[in-house]
Amino acid sequence: MTRFGRTSKLVAAALGGALALSACSSSDDDSGGDDESTGASGGPSGTVTYAMAQPWQSWNNATAGANSVANGQVMEQVISGFWTYGNEDGQPVPNEDFGTFEKVSDDPLTVNYTINDAAVWSDGTAIDCDDILLWWTVQSGAFDGIFSAVGTQGIEDTVRPECAPGEKSFTLEYTEPFADWLTAGPGHGNNAIMPAHVVSEQGGFSSEEDFIAALQGDDASALEAAAEFYNNGWLVSGALPDAALIPSSGPYIVSEYVPDQSVTLTVNPEWWGEAPASESIVFRTIPDEEQVQALQNGEVDIIEPQPTVDIAQQIQAASNVASEVADEYTYEHLDFNFNDGVFADNLALRQAFSLCVPREQLVENLIRPVVPDSTVKEVRNVAPWDPGYQEAVDASQATIDEYGVQDIERAREILEEEDAVGTTVVLGTLENQRRVDAGALIKSACDEAGFDVDFQPAADFFDTNGALAQNRFDVAMFAWAGSSDRAGWNSTFRTVNECSPEGKGNNNGCYSSPEMDELLDQVLRTSDEAEAVELTAQVEALLWEDMVTIPLYQHPGITAWGQSVENVIPNPSQNGITWNADQWSKS
Repeated sequence: MTRFGRTSKLVAAALGGALALSACSSSDDDSGGDDESTGASGGPSGTVTYAMAQPWQSWNNATAGANSVANGQVMEQVISGFWTYGNEDGQPVPNEDFGTFEKVSDDPLTVNYTINDAAVWSDGTAIDCDDILLWWTVQSGAFDGIFSAVGTQGIEDTVRPECAPGEKSFTLEYTEPFADWLTAGPGHGNNAIMPAHVVSEQGGFSSEEDFIAALQGDDASALEAAAEFYNNGWLVSGALPDAALIPSSGPYIVSEYVPDQSVTLTVNPEWWGEAPASESIVFRTIPDEEQVQALQNGEVDIIEPQPTVDIAQQIQAASNVASEVADEYTYEHLDFNFNDGVFADNLALRQAFSLCVPREQLVENLIRPVVPDSTVKEVRNVAPWDPGYQEAVDASQATIDEYGVQDIERAREILEEEDAVGTTVVLGTLENQRRVDAGALIKSACDEAGFDVDFQPAADFFDTNGALAQNRFDVAMFAWAGSSDRAGWNSTFRTVNECSPEGKGNNNGCYSSPEMDELLDQVLRTSDEAEAVELTAQVEALLWEDMVTIPLYQHPGITAWGQSVENVIPNPSQNGITWNADQWSKS
Protein backbone atom coordinates (compact mmCIF):
# COMPACT_ATOMS: atom_id res chain seq x y z
CA MET A 1 0.00 0.00 0.00
CA THR A 2 1.13 3.54 -0.64
CA ARG A 3 2.54 5.36 2.36
CA PHE A 4 1.36 8.70 3.63
CA GLY A 5 1.63 11.91 1.67
CA ARG A 6 2.58 10.33 -1.65
CA THR A 7 0.48 10.08 -4.76
CA SER A 8 -1.38 6.78 -4.82
CA LYS A 9 -1.39 4.91 -8.11
CA LEU A 10 -4.40 3.05 -6.73
CA VAL A 11 -6.40 6.18 -6.19
CA ALA A 12 -5.21 7.64 -9.44
CA ALA A 13 -6.83 4.71 -11.17
CA ALA A 14 -10.07 5.30 -9.35
CA LEU A 15 -10.08 9.03 -9.94
CA GLY A 16 -9.20 8.99 -13.60
CA GLY A 17 -5.41 9.04 -13.26
CA ALA A 18 -4.90 12.29 -11.37
CA LEU A 19 -4.42 12.92 -7.69
CA ALA A 20 -4.33 16.70 -7.58
CA LEU A 21 -7.67 17.26 -9.29
CA SER A 22 -7.59 20.92 -10.12
CA ALA A 23 -7.97 23.39 -12.91
CA CYS A 24 -5.65 26.32 -13.50
CA SER A 25 -6.10 28.90 -10.78
CA SER A 26 -7.91 32.11 -11.55
CA SER A 27 -8.53 35.48 -9.92
CA ASP A 28 -12.20 34.65 -9.27
CA ASP A 29 -11.58 31.40 -7.35
CA ASP A 30 -14.66 30.80 -5.20
CA SER A 31 -13.50 27.64 -3.42
CA GLY A 32 -12.99 29.26 -0.04
CA GLY A 33 -15.80 31.72 0.61
CA ASP A 34 -14.77 35.23 1.66
CA ASP A 35 -11.67 36.85 0.21
CA GLU A 36 -9.46 36.45 3.26
CA SER A 37 -5.72 36.16 3.55
CA THR A 38 -2.92 36.42 6.03
CA GLY A 39 -2.31 40.04 6.90
CA ALA A 40 0.73 41.95 5.77
CA SER A 41 2.01 42.04 9.34
CA GLY A 42 2.13 38.25 9.37
CA GLY A 43 -0.42 37.96 12.17
CA PRO A 44 -3.44 35.66 12.13
CA SER A 45 -6.05 36.62 9.57
CA GLY A 46 -9.02 35.11 7.80
CA THR A 47 -11.17 32.04 8.36
CA VAL A 48 -10.70 28.47 7.19
CA THR A 49 -13.76 26.18 7.27
CA TYR A 50 -13.53 22.41 7.61
CA ALA A 51 -16.41 19.96 7.08
CA MET A 52 -16.84 16.91 9.30
CA ALA A 53 -19.71 14.45 9.24
CA GLN A 54 -20.01 13.77 12.96
CA PRO A 55 -21.12 16.59 15.29
CA TRP A 56 -18.96 17.84 18.15
CA GLN A 57 -20.34 16.87 21.55
CA SER A 58 -17.77 17.41 24.29
CA TRP A 59 -15.06 19.85 25.31
CA ASN A 60 -13.37 16.97 27.16
CA ASN A 61 -12.59 14.10 24.79
CA ALA A 62 -10.41 12.42 27.43
CA THR A 63 -13.44 10.62 28.91
CA ALA A 64 -14.48 7.16 27.75
CA GLY A 65 -17.87 8.33 26.50
CA ALA A 66 -16.53 11.29 24.51
CA ASN A 67 -13.58 9.59 22.85
CA SER A 68 -14.58 10.27 19.25
CA VAL A 69 -12.67 11.54 16.24
CA ALA A 70 -14.99 14.55 15.90
CA ASN A 71 -14.37 15.67 19.48
CA GLY A 72 -10.65 15.11 19.04
CA GLN A 73 -10.48 17.08 15.81
CA VAL A 74 -12.09 20.15 17.35
CA MET A 75 -9.98 19.97 20.51
CA GLU A 76 -6.68 19.29 18.70
CA GLN A 77 -5.75 22.98 18.67
CA VAL A 78 -7.52 23.90 21.94
CA ILE A 79 -5.85 21.63 24.52
CA SER A 80 -2.10 21.08 24.28
CA GLY A 81 0.47 19.02 26.15
CA PHE A 82 3.98 17.62 26.12
CA TRP A 83 3.58 15.65 22.89
CA THR A 84 1.38 15.37 19.82
CA TYR A 85 1.08 13.46 16.55
CA GLY A 86 3.00 16.30 15.01
CA ASN A 87 4.21 15.22 11.60
CA GLU A 88 2.66 14.05 8.37
CA ASP A 89 3.52 10.38 9.06
CA GLY A 90 1.40 10.39 12.22
CA GLN A 91 4.27 9.69 14.62
CA PRO A 92 4.34 11.15 18.15
CA VAL A 93 6.75 14.05 18.63
CA PRO A 94 7.56 16.35 21.58
CA ASN A 95 5.66 19.64 21.76
CA GLU A 96 8.28 22.06 23.05
CA ASP A 97 5.84 24.97 23.05
CA PHE A 98 4.20 23.31 26.04
CA GLY A 99 7.33 22.08 27.79
CA THR A 100 10.21 19.63 27.78
CA PHE A 101 10.78 16.13 29.08
CA GLU A 102 13.64 13.67 29.35
CA LYS A 103 13.96 10.01 30.27
CA VAL A 104 16.63 9.98 32.96
CA SER A 105 16.57 6.32 33.99
CA ASP A 106 15.57 2.91 32.65
CA ASP A 107 15.60 1.14 36.02
CA PRO A 108 13.26 2.30 37.30
CA LEU A 109 11.89 4.01 34.22
CA THR A 110 11.91 7.68 35.18
CA VAL A 111 10.92 10.72 33.11
CA ASN A 112 11.39 14.34 34.16
CA TYR A 113 8.96 16.97 32.85
CA THR A 114 9.06 20.78 32.91
CA ILE A 115 6.13 22.93 31.83
CA ASN A 116 7.03 26.10 29.91
CA ASP A 117 7.21 29.05 32.31
CA ALA A 118 5.02 31.03 29.92
CA ALA A 119 2.28 28.38 29.75
CA VAL A 120 -1.07 29.65 30.99
CA TRP A 121 -4.72 28.83 30.46
CA SER A 122 -6.54 31.38 28.32
CA ASP A 123 -8.08 32.88 31.50
CA GLY A 124 -4.57 33.72 32.74
CA THR A 125 -4.26 30.87 35.28
CA ALA A 126 -0.84 29.23 35.20
CA ILE A 127 -0.59 25.67 33.86
CA ASP A 128 1.26 23.83 36.60
CA CYS A 129 1.41 20.79 38.85
CA ASP A 130 -2.20 21.27 39.96
CA ASP A 131 -3.26 20.31 36.46
CA ILE A 132 -0.77 17.44 36.38
CA LEU A 133 -2.08 15.96 39.64
CA LEU A 134 -5.61 16.00 38.20
CA TRP A 135 -4.31 14.41 35.00
CA TRP A 136 -2.47 11.71 36.96
CA THR A 137 -5.53 10.94 39.09
CA VAL A 138 -7.65 10.44 35.96
CA GLN A 139 -5.13 8.47 33.91
CA SER A 140 -3.95 6.22 36.75
CA GLY A 141 -7.45 5.09 37.65
CA ALA A 142 -6.96 6.23 41.24
CA PHE A 143 -9.95 6.31 43.62
CA ASP A 144 -11.37 3.24 41.86
CA GLY A 145 -11.55 5.14 38.60
CA ILE A 146 -14.30 7.60 39.57
CA PHE A 147 -12.87 9.99 36.96
CA SER A 148 -13.74 8.63 33.53
CA ALA A 149 -10.78 7.82 31.27
CA VAL A 150 -10.44 6.12 27.91
CA GLY A 151 -8.21 3.60 29.66
CA THR A 152 -5.05 3.45 31.70
CA GLN A 153 -1.95 3.32 29.52
CA GLY A 154 0.97 2.73 31.84
CA ILE A 155 0.17 5.54 34.25
CA GLU A 156 -1.45 3.02 36.59
CA ASP A 157 2.12 1.79 37.14
CA THR A 158 3.55 5.17 38.09
CA VAL A 159 4.05 6.78 41.47
CA ARG A 160 1.91 9.87 42.11
CA PRO A 161 4.06 12.89 41.12
CA GLU A 162 5.54 14.78 44.04
CA CYS A 163 5.05 18.44 43.30
CA ALA A 164 3.62 21.34 45.26
CA PRO A 165 0.78 23.54 44.01
CA GLY A 166 2.10 26.05 41.50
CA GLU A 167 5.28 24.19 40.60
CA LYS A 168 6.16 23.66 36.95
CA SER A 169 8.36 20.56 37.18
CA PHE A 170 7.51 16.98 38.10
CA THR A 171 8.70 13.40 37.64
CA LEU A 172 6.94 10.23 36.56
CA GLU A 173 8.55 7.11 38.01
CA TYR A 174 7.26 3.77 36.70
CA THR A 175 7.13 0.69 38.90
CA GLU A 176 7.14 -1.44 35.72
CA PRO A 177 8.83 -0.89 32.33
CA PHE A 178 6.57 0.69 29.72
CA ALA A 179 7.60 0.72 26.06
CA ASP A 180 5.32 3.59 24.95
CA TRP A 181 6.27 5.90 27.81
CA LEU A 182 6.41 8.93 25.51
CA THR A 183 2.71 8.75 24.61
CA ALA A 184 1.74 7.63 28.11
CA GLY A 185 2.83 11.02 29.41
CA PRO A 186 0.48 14.01 29.52
CA GLY A 187 -0.11 15.40 26.14
CA HIS A 188 -2.70 14.60 23.54
CA GLY A 189 -6.32 13.70 22.83
CA ASN A 190 -7.59 11.12 25.30
CA ASN A 191 -4.45 11.74 27.39
CA ALA A 192 -5.12 15.46 27.69
CA ILE A 193 -4.36 17.81 30.59
CA MET A 194 -7.57 19.48 31.74
CA PRO A 195 -7.86 22.65 33.90
CA ALA A 196 -7.68 21.71 37.58
CA HIS A 197 -8.86 25.14 38.76
CA VAL A 198 -12.16 24.68 36.90
CA VAL A 199 -12.71 21.15 38.22
CA SER A 200 -11.82 22.33 41.73
CA GLU A 201 -14.39 25.12 41.71
CA GLN A 202 -17.10 22.98 40.13
CA GLY A 203 -16.33 20.22 42.61
CA GLY A 204 -17.23 22.49 45.50
CA PHE A 205 -13.75 23.11 46.89
CA SER A 206 -13.20 26.46 48.60
CA SER A 207 -9.63 26.64 47.35
CA GLU A 208 -7.45 24.87 44.84
CA GLU A 209 -5.13 23.89 47.68
CA ASP A 210 -8.00 21.92 49.24
CA PHE A 211 -8.63 20.23 45.90
CA ILE A 212 -4.98 19.25 45.56
CA ALA A 213 -5.00 17.89 49.10
CA ALA A 214 -8.02 15.76 48.19
CA LEU A 215 -6.24 14.44 45.07
CA GLN A 216 -3.28 13.52 47.27
CA GLY A 217 -5.49 11.92 49.93
CA ASP A 218 -7.40 8.65 50.09
CA ASP A 219 -11.03 9.77 50.46
CA ALA A 220 -12.85 9.14 47.18
CA SER A 221 -16.10 10.62 48.51
CA ALA A 222 -14.46 14.05 48.77
CA LEU A 223 -13.93 13.99 45.01
CA GLU A 224 -17.32 12.71 43.86
CA ALA A 225 -18.66 16.14 42.81
CA ALA A 226 -15.39 16.98 41.03
CA ALA A 227 -15.47 13.65 39.20
CA GLU A 228 -19.10 14.17 38.20
CA PHE A 229 -18.19 17.51 36.64
CA TYR A 230 -15.08 16.10 34.94
CA ASN A 231 -17.10 13.24 33.45
CA ASN A 232 -20.20 15.17 32.38
CA GLY A 233 -19.79 18.91 32.96
CA TRP A 234 -18.08 19.56 29.65
CA LEU A 235 -20.64 17.78 27.49
CA VAL A 236 -22.05 20.14 24.89
CA SER A 237 -25.82 20.09 24.46
CA GLY A 238 -27.73 23.06 23.08
CA ALA A 239 -25.12 25.65 23.99
CA LEU A 240 -21.48 26.03 24.94
CA PRO A 241 -20.61 25.74 28.62
CA ASP A 242 -19.96 29.10 30.26
CA ALA A 243 -16.74 30.64 28.92
CA ALA A 244 -15.19 30.46 32.40
CA LEU A 245 -15.46 26.67 32.28
CA ILE A 246 -13.58 26.16 29.00
CA PRO A 247 -10.18 27.90 29.14
CA SER A 248 -7.75 26.88 26.40
CA SER A 249 -4.13 25.75 26.59
CA GLY A 250 -3.59 25.75 22.82
CA PRO A 251 -3.43 28.24 19.95
CA TYR A 252 -7.23 28.55 19.75
CA ILE A 253 -10.22 28.85 22.06
CA VAL A 254 -13.74 27.55 21.40
CA SER A 255 -15.69 30.75 20.91
CA GLU A 256 -19.00 29.86 19.25
CA TYR A 257 -21.25 26.85 18.85
CA VAL A 258 -24.41 26.31 16.80
CA PRO A 259 -25.99 22.99 17.84
CA ASP A 260 -25.40 20.24 15.26
CA GLN A 261 -24.22 22.82 12.75
CA SER A 262 -20.87 24.39 13.58
CA VAL A 263 -18.11 25.06 16.08
CA THR A 264 -15.87 28.11 15.78
CA LEU A 265 -12.33 28.43 17.12
CA THR A 266 -10.65 31.82 17.42
CA VAL A 267 -7.11 32.77 18.36
CA ASN A 268 -6.24 32.35 22.03
CA PRO A 269 -5.01 35.80 23.15
CA GLU A 270 -2.91 34.21 25.89
CA TRP A 271 -1.18 31.70 23.61
CA TRP A 272 2.56 31.88 24.22
CA GLY A 273 3.77 29.89 21.21
CA GLU A 274 4.03 30.76 17.54
CA ALA A 275 0.94 32.61 16.39
CA PRO A 276 -1.49 30.55 14.29
CA ALA A 277 -1.99 31.50 10.66
CA SER A 278 -5.76 32.03 10.63
CA GLU A 279 -7.83 34.17 12.95
CA SER A 280 -10.52 31.51 13.12
CA ILE A 281 -11.32 27.94 12.13
CA VAL A 282 -14.92 26.85 11.65
CA PHE A 283 -15.95 23.19 11.87
CA ARG A 284 -19.20 22.64 9.97
CA THR A 285 -21.24 19.48 10.40
CA ILE A 286 -22.06 18.24 6.91
CA PRO A 287 -22.86 14.64 5.87
CA ASP A 288 -20.13 12.92 3.85
CA GLU A 289 -22.25 12.73 0.72
CA GLU A 290 -22.87 16.51 0.73
CA GLN A 291 -19.30 17.64 1.37
CA VAL A 292 -17.99 17.82 -2.19
CA GLN A 293 -20.87 20.08 -3.21
CA ALA A 294 -20.26 22.26 -0.14
CA LEU A 295 -16.60 22.57 -1.16
CA GLN A 296 -17.57 23.52 -4.71
CA ASN A 297 -20.08 26.06 -3.44
CA GLY A 298 -17.47 27.74 -1.25
CA GLU A 299 -19.31 26.84 1.95
CA VAL A 300 -16.22 25.02 3.24
CA ASP A 301 -12.52 25.00 2.40
CA ILE A 302 -11.46 21.48 3.42
CA ILE A 303 -13.28 18.15 3.40
CA GLU A 304 -12.25 14.66 4.57
CA PRO A 305 -15.23 12.40 3.80
CA GLN A 306 -15.26 8.63 3.98
CA PRO A 307 -14.43 7.80 0.36
CA THR A 308 -17.03 6.13 -1.82
CA VAL A 309 -17.12 5.67 -5.58
CA ASP A 310 -19.63 8.51 -5.88
CA ILE A 311 -17.54 10.88 -3.75
CA ALA A 312 -14.39 9.99 -5.71
CA GLN A 313 -16.18 10.76 -8.98
CA GLN A 314 -17.50 14.04 -7.61
CA ILE A 315 -13.98 15.11 -6.63
CA GLN A 316 -12.70 14.13 -10.06
CA ALA A 317 -15.28 16.40 -11.68
CA ALA A 318 -14.69 19.31 -9.29
CA SER A 319 -12.85 22.41 -10.43
CA ASN A 320 -10.30 24.50 -8.49
CA VAL A 321 -9.87 21.66 -6.00
CA ALA A 322 -6.75 19.81 -4.87
CA SER A 323 -7.00 16.36 -3.32
CA GLU A 324 -4.94 13.57 -1.87
CA VAL A 325 -5.63 9.99 -0.92
CA ALA A 326 -3.35 8.26 1.56
CA ASP A 327 -3.29 5.33 3.91
CA GLU A 328 -4.71 5.77 7.40
CA TYR A 329 -4.22 3.87 10.63
CA THR A 330 -8.01 3.85 10.87
CA TYR A 331 -9.63 0.47 10.27
CA GLU A 332 -13.22 -0.81 10.13
CA HIS A 333 -14.34 -3.73 12.28
CA LEU A 334 -17.27 -5.49 13.94
CA ASP A 335 -17.29 -5.80 17.75
CA PHE A 336 -19.33 -8.31 19.74
CA ASN A 337 -21.11 -7.39 22.98
CA PHE A 338 -19.72 -9.63 25.75
CA ASN A 339 -21.74 -7.94 28.49
CA ASP A 340 -25.25 -8.80 27.35
CA GLY A 341 -27.19 -10.22 24.44
CA VAL A 342 -27.07 -13.25 22.20
CA PHE A 343 -23.29 -13.42 21.74
CA ALA A 344 -22.16 -12.70 25.30
CA ASP A 345 -21.50 -16.29 26.37
CA ASN A 346 -21.71 -18.16 23.08
CA LEU A 347 -18.51 -18.58 21.07
CA ALA A 348 -20.27 -20.84 18.56
CA LEU A 349 -22.76 -18.11 17.63
CA ARG A 350 -19.95 -15.57 17.28
CA GLN A 351 -18.16 -18.00 14.97
CA ALA A 352 -21.35 -18.50 12.95
CA PHE A 353 -21.79 -14.75 12.58
CA SER A 354 -18.18 -14.37 11.44
CA LEU A 355 -18.79 -17.08 8.84
CA CYS A 356 -21.73 -15.19 7.33
CA VAL A 357 -20.10 -11.74 7.24
CA PRO A 358 -19.16 -11.05 3.59
CA ARG A 359 -15.76 -9.50 4.28
CA GLU A 360 -14.47 -9.98 0.74
CA GLN A 361 -17.67 -8.57 -0.76
CA LEU A 362 -17.48 -5.50 1.51
CA VAL A 363 -14.01 -4.72 0.22
CA GLU A 364 -14.94 -5.56 -3.38
CA ASN A 365 -18.06 -3.37 -3.41
CA LEU A 366 -17.09 -0.50 -1.14
CA ILE A 367 -13.30 -0.09 -1.09
CA ARG A 368 -11.75 -1.48 -4.28
CA PRO A 369 -13.67 0.89 -6.57
CA VAL A 370 -11.69 3.64 -4.82
CA VAL A 371 -8.46 1.75 -4.07
CA PRO A 372 -8.24 -1.16 -6.53
CA ASP A 373 -5.69 -3.36 -4.75
CA SER A 374 -7.27 -3.11 -1.28
CA THR A 375 -7.50 -6.37 0.62
CA VAL A 376 -9.51 -7.69 3.55
CA LYS A 377 -7.84 -6.72 6.83
CA GLU A 378 -6.93 -9.90 8.68
CA VAL A 379 -5.71 -8.47 12.00
CA ARG A 380 -6.59 -5.46 14.08
CA ASN A 381 -3.71 -3.78 15.84
CA VAL A 382 -1.00 -3.65 13.21
CA ALA A 383 -1.24 -1.66 10.00
CA PRO A 384 -0.10 -3.44 6.80
CA TRP A 385 2.92 -1.13 6.50
CA ASP A 386 4.11 -1.54 10.11
CA PRO A 387 6.56 -4.17 11.41
CA GLY A 388 4.92 -7.39 12.52
CA TYR A 389 1.83 -7.34 10.30
CA GLN A 390 2.60 -10.55 8.41
CA GLU A 391 3.72 -12.30 11.59
CA ALA A 392 0.36 -11.44 13.18
CA VAL A 393 -1.52 -12.76 10.14
CA ASP A 394 0.52 -15.96 10.14
CA ALA A 395 -0.20 -16.59 13.83
CA SER A 396 -3.94 -16.26 13.19
CA GLN A 397 -4.11 -18.00 9.81
CA ALA A 398 -5.63 -21.29 10.97
CA THR A 399 -8.56 -19.57 12.68
CA ILE A 400 -8.96 -17.13 9.79
CA ASP A 401 -9.16 -20.03 7.35
CA GLU A 402 -11.78 -21.75 9.51
CA TYR A 403 -13.97 -18.82 10.57
CA GLY A 404 -12.76 -15.73 8.70
CA VAL A 405 -13.82 -16.71 5.20
CA GLN A 406 -17.51 -16.49 4.33
CA ASP A 407 -19.28 -19.85 4.44
CA ILE A 408 -23.03 -19.39 4.77
CA GLU A 409 -23.76 -23.11 4.70
CA ARG A 410 -21.41 -23.78 7.63
CA ALA A 411 -22.83 -20.78 9.52
CA ARG A 412 -26.31 -22.23 9.20
CA GLU A 413 -25.08 -25.65 10.37
CA ILE A 414 -23.76 -24.06 13.55
CA LEU A 415 -27.05 -22.23 14.14
CA GLU A 416 -28.93 -25.50 13.74
CA GLU A 417 -26.54 -27.28 16.12
CA GLU A 418 -27.10 -24.51 18.67
CA ASP A 419 -30.88 -24.53 18.08
CA ALA A 420 -30.49 -20.85 17.27
CA VAL A 421 -31.92 -20.42 13.77
CA GLY A 422 -33.86 -17.14 13.71
CA THR A 423 -31.75 -15.50 16.45
CA THR A 424 -32.24 -11.74 16.32
CA VAL A 425 -28.99 -9.78 16.15
CA VAL A 426 -28.94 -6.00 16.70
CA LEU A 427 -26.27 -4.54 14.39
CA GLY A 428 -25.53 -0.93 15.30
CA THR A 429 -23.43 1.66 13.52
CA LEU A 430 -23.13 5.36 12.69
CA GLU A 431 -25.52 6.41 9.97
CA ASN A 432 -23.47 7.29 6.89
CA GLN A 433 -23.67 6.01 3.33
CA ARG A 434 -20.79 3.55 3.37
CA ARG A 435 -21.87 1.94 6.62
CA VAL A 436 -25.49 1.80 5.52
CA ASP A 437 -24.32 -0.02 2.39
CA ALA A 438 -22.11 -2.33 4.46
CA GLY A 439 -24.91 -3.07 6.90
CA ALA A 440 -27.25 -4.02 4.07
CA LEU A 441 -24.69 -6.50 2.72
CA ILE A 442 -24.12 -8.03 6.17
CA LYS A 443 -27.86 -8.30 6.86
CA SER A 444 -28.53 -9.98 3.53
CA ALA A 445 -25.80 -12.58 4.00
CA CYS A 446 -26.40 -13.31 7.68
CA ASP A 447 -30.18 -13.47 7.26
CA GLU A 448 -29.54 -16.10 4.57
CA ALA A 449 -27.45 -18.06 7.08
CA GLY A 450 -30.33 -18.09 9.57
CA PHE A 451 -29.84 -15.00 11.72
CA ASP A 452 -32.43 -12.22 11.83
CA VAL A 453 -30.28 -9.09 11.64
CA ASP A 454 -31.93 -5.95 13.01
CA PHE A 455 -29.77 -3.29 11.37
CA GLN A 456 -29.91 -0.01 13.33
CA PRO A 457 -27.77 2.79 11.86
CA ALA A 458 -28.08 5.92 14.00
CA ALA A 459 -26.78 9.49 13.87
CA ASP A 460 -26.20 9.43 17.65
CA PHE A 461 -24.41 6.07 17.67
CA PHE A 462 -21.20 7.57 19.14
CA ASP A 463 -22.89 9.93 21.62
CA THR A 464 -22.45 9.34 25.33
CA ASN A 465 -26.08 8.21 25.44
CA GLY A 466 -25.85 6.40 22.12
CA ALA A 467 -25.94 2.69 21.40
CA LEU A 468 -22.17 2.11 21.52
CA ALA A 469 -21.55 3.71 24.93
CA GLN A 470 -24.70 2.22 26.42
CA ASN A 471 -24.13 -1.32 25.06
CA ARG A 472 -27.39 -1.36 23.09
CA PHE A 473 -26.03 -3.69 20.41
CA ASP A 474 -25.14 -7.29 19.76
CA VAL A 475 -22.64 -6.34 17.07
CA ALA A 476 -21.24 -2.83 16.57
CA MET A 477 -19.66 -1.68 13.30
CA PHE A 478 -17.28 1.25 13.54
CA ALA A 479 -13.64 2.21 13.07
CA TRP A 480 -10.70 2.77 15.36
CA ALA A 481 -8.55 5.76 14.47
CA GLY A 482 -5.21 4.48 15.68
CA SER A 483 -1.49 5.09 15.58
CA SER A 484 1.73 3.11 15.60
CA ASP A 485 1.77 2.89 19.42
CA ARG A 486 1.05 -0.41 21.12
CA ALA A 487 -0.31 1.46 24.14
CA GLY A 488 -3.11 2.85 22.03
CA TRP A 489 -4.97 -0.47 21.83
CA ASN A 490 -4.28 -1.68 25.36
CA SER A 491 -7.58 -0.47 26.78
CA THR A 492 -9.53 -1.85 23.81
CA PHE A 493 -9.07 -5.44 24.97
CA ARG A 494 -8.18 -5.22 28.68
CA THR A 495 -10.68 -6.45 31.26
CA VAL A 496 -12.69 -3.55 32.67
CA ASN A 497 -13.81 -3.04 36.26
CA GLU A 498 -17.26 -1.89 35.21
CA CYS A 499 -19.12 -2.24 31.92
CA SER A 500 -20.47 1.31 31.84
CA PRO A 501 -19.82 4.39 29.69
CA GLU A 502 -17.54 5.72 32.44
CA GLY A 503 -15.78 2.46 33.27
CA LYS A 504 -15.17 0.50 30.07
CA GLY A 505 -12.72 2.80 28.29
CA ASN A 506 -12.22 1.63 24.72
CA ASN A 507 -13.42 -1.89 25.53
CA ASN A 508 -16.92 -1.21 24.21
CA GLY A 509 -17.91 -4.86 24.15
CA CYS A 510 -16.52 -5.47 27.68
CA TYR A 511 -14.47 -8.48 26.61
CA SER A 512 -12.55 -10.12 29.47
CA SER A 513 -9.70 -12.62 29.39
CA PRO A 514 -6.94 -13.12 32.00
CA GLU A 515 -4.74 -14.54 29.24
CA MET A 516 -5.23 -11.40 27.15
CA ASP A 517 -4.53 -9.16 30.15
CA GLU A 518 -1.22 -10.95 30.72
CA LEU A 519 -0.24 -10.66 27.04
CA LEU A 520 -1.03 -6.95 27.11
CA ASP A 521 1.11 -6.50 30.19
CA GLN A 522 4.02 -8.15 28.39
CA VAL A 523 3.68 -6.36 25.08
CA LEU A 524 3.46 -2.96 26.74
CA ARG A 525 6.59 -3.53 28.80
CA THR A 526 8.99 -4.86 26.23
CA SER A 527 11.34 -2.53 24.40
CA ASP A 528 12.66 -5.35 22.21
CA GLU A 529 11.11 -5.07 18.75
CA ALA A 530 11.31 -8.78 17.95
CA GLU A 531 9.66 -9.70 21.24
CA ALA A 532 6.96 -7.08 20.68
CA VAL A 533 6.21 -8.53 17.24
CA GLU A 534 5.89 -12.04 18.69
CA LEU A 535 3.64 -10.90 21.55
CA THR A 536 1.46 -8.87 19.20
CA ALA A 537 1.03 -11.97 17.04
CA GLN A 538 -0.13 -13.88 20.12
CA VAL A 539 -2.61 -11.10 20.95
CA GLU A 540 -4.06 -11.27 17.44
CA ALA A 541 -4.29 -15.07 17.51
CA LEU A 542 -6.21 -14.97 20.80
CA LEU A 543 -8.58 -12.28 19.50
CA TRP A 544 -9.45 -14.58 16.60
CA GLU A 545 -9.76 -17.66 18.81
CA ASP A 546 -12.12 -15.86 21.22
CA MET A 547 -13.84 -14.14 18.25
CA VAL A 548 -13.73 -10.76 19.97
CA THR A 549 -13.91 -8.60 16.87
CA ILE A 550 -14.01 -9.16 13.11
CA PRO A 551 -11.55 -6.91 11.21
CA LEU A 552 -12.92 -5.71 7.87
CA TYR A 553 -10.66 -3.27 6.00
CA GLN A 554 -8.10 -0.50 6.36
CA HIS A 555 -9.62 2.91 5.65
CA PRO A 556 -8.34 4.83 2.66
CA GLY A 557 -8.39 8.51 3.57
CA ILE A 558 -9.39 11.16 1.05
CA THR A 559 -8.88 14.88 1.59
CA ALA A 560 -9.88 17.67 -0.77
CA TRP A 561 -9.46 21.40 -0.39
CA GLY A 562 -9.87 24.64 -2.27
CA GLN A 563 -6.74 25.88 -4.02
CA SER A 564 -6.77 29.11 -2.03
CA VAL A 565 -6.03 27.17 1.18
CA GLU A 566 -2.43 26.54 2.15
CA ASN A 567 -0.66 24.02 4.40
CA VAL A 568 -3.31 21.29 4.21
CA ILE A 569 -1.32 18.12 4.96
CA PRO A 570 -3.15 14.80 5.49
CA ASN A 571 -2.11 12.79 8.53
CA PRO A 572 -2.90 9.10 9.17
CA SER A 573 -3.15 9.31 12.97
CA GLN A 574 -6.11 9.69 15.28
CA ASN A 575 -7.24 13.27 14.69
CA GLY A 576 -6.24 13.32 11.06
CA ILE A 577 -6.15 16.51 9.10
CA THR A 578 -6.42 18.94 12.03
CA TRP A 579 -2.95 18.01 13.36
CA ASN A 580 -1.57 21.25 11.82
CA ALA A 581 -4.77 23.32 11.62
CA ASP A 582 -2.93 26.19 13.32
CA GLN A 583 -0.93 26.49 10.06
CA TRP A 584 -3.93 26.55 7.70
CA SER A 585 -4.31 29.83 5.85
CA LYS A 586 -6.07 31.41 2.88
CA SER A 587 -4.06 32.99 0.09
